[in-house]
Amino acid sequence: MSATTVRYLRRLLAARDQTQAMQACVDHTAEVLGCEVSWTGLVDGDRLVMGAHRGLVTSEMASTWHLGVGEGIGGKAVAERRPIASRDYRHDSRRVPLLKRLIDDEGILATLAVPLLVAESAIGVLYAARRRVHSWTEREKAIALEAAHDLAVRLHQLRGHEQALGARDDLLRVAGEVAALAKNLDVSAPTAVVDYLAHRLDVRVELHGPHDQLIHAAGQERPDGTTAWRDRLSDSPATTLTVVSAGELGESGHALVELCAALARLQALRVTERERVVERITGDLVDRLLSGRFTDPAALARQAAMAGIDLAPPSHVIVVRRRDRSALDPAQATAVARALQAAFRSCTTILRDDRLAGIVGEPTSADLTKALAEALRGTKPPLVAGVGRQCLEIVDYSMSYDEARAAVEIAINDGSPASVVSAYELGILGVASLPVDHLRTTVRDLLGPLADSDNDRGTEYVATLRAYLQHDRHLARTAEALHVHYNTVRYRIAKIEQLLRAHLRDVDVRFRLETALRMHRLIEAVDTDGP
Repeated sequence: MSATTVRYLRRLLAARDQTQAMQACVDHTAEVLGCEVSWTGLVDGDRLVMGAHRGLVTSEMASTWHLGVGEGIGGKAVAERRPIASRDYRHDSRRVPLLKRLIDDEGILATLAVPLLVAESAIGVLYAARRRVHSWTEREKAIALEAAHDLAVRLHQLRGHEQALGARDDLLRVAGEVAALAKNLDVSAPTAVVDYLAHRLDVRVELHGPHDQLIHAAGQERPDGTTAWRDRLSDSPATTLTVVSAGELGESGHALVELCAALARLQALRVTERERVVERITGDLVDRLLSGRFTDPAALARQAAMAGIDLAPPSHVIVVRRRDRSALDPAQATAVARALQAAFRSCTTILRDDRLAGIVGEPTSADLTKALAEALRGTKPPLVAGVGRQCLEIVDYSMSYDEARAAVEIAINDGSPASVVSAYELGILGVASLPVDHLRTTVRDLLGPLADSDNDRGTEYVATLRAYLQHDRHLARTAEALHVHYNTVRYRIAKIEQLLRAHLRDVDVRFRLETALRMHRLIEAVDTDGP
């Protein structure tokens, strides 16, 4: 953590109200980004109103600026809960006409607007602006996001809790101690707060998780002590801080506990918000990758690398679904995702259309099929996984996803006992990504007379042809597989050749028909309208 960031966090912790916190943020943003102007807007009903500012040259901008949620760059950033940048605001179609003169008088050209997010709600917006045309880099956006994230957490805290700081010297000293603790505190581990409180107040301090599970404790156990302070630090996951003391804590002791609890809450909120942002960004990137909704593969690859998504070959897309086709609940999806992460050197998963979709690298042991089967072993309700093609390029992932999804549906439709099926084994590589209408047209062209006869007369010619080709045109084995007489198969094959006006001895004919049968099977599995 840089010295600039430490100073910023200390200013946030020391802020007594929202204005002080926002001023600390705009000062920090302008400093670290080297931009001339920065300001914040807070949501007030359906509008944004000026919070704090730095670098404005006109009093009118500072006193009259306001913006509707959903309007302009800042309003859209709040409404859509994502950063929005403008290289040259003069030519940006999103600018609000009523604010044109204010912005032009300030000489602002390039703007970056980042929402202030608490959970899934936007409470305001942070602006960074330059008085020249500028293309905002991903690093600048990341810096602004971090500053906005810390400010949002502090604003949420200030709104929900009274400050425990007073005017007395001992409370100021307590605040200084906590600020020093915050400077060296690992943001991901609140246990340092527990250790500090136990040492500073000579008490027993315990941090409990869900179901009252002890996470960390410090200080001597006090069987005769009383619970001097107990409060929940966060709801998700549920964590509680308890202070057991042999005597009264006193005013300064209570203030110290409150401040340390507030610091621990700030840590928990920062970690939770960061995880949610990462999860949202990762989900969006993987969704675009699997759906093929991108125009610049190189840019998507860079974004995926920055988000920690490992796309290094060899990679495969897998799709996991319940055999009964019911929705995969979050708890089972989380358990499966953890098993996959243990089974593969890299693994990124998202819930997509009641299925768990994943991008997996090399397995830590065995081969891919065995690793998948082991990860799904014993799951209740039982699950089945489909595997798509190996992905060597960015464009391969959407095809691999289509193939993995189709493999799952075919396995469920056929009642296959296997827990893992691959598109390669099913012979649908390169076919699963074709539009269903295209598949249906091809099947109709090649198998239309057989399908019509089956539908009109119940002749079962399509099933007979499939079994005949699967058994290498062996009449006896085909009859055994279909549970019919040998002569029945001979008769059906003769009728099939007559209807198709083709000879099954011709290898080219068989190739076309086998391809059409695979398409027919794929349509039956993934399209409810049928071929």
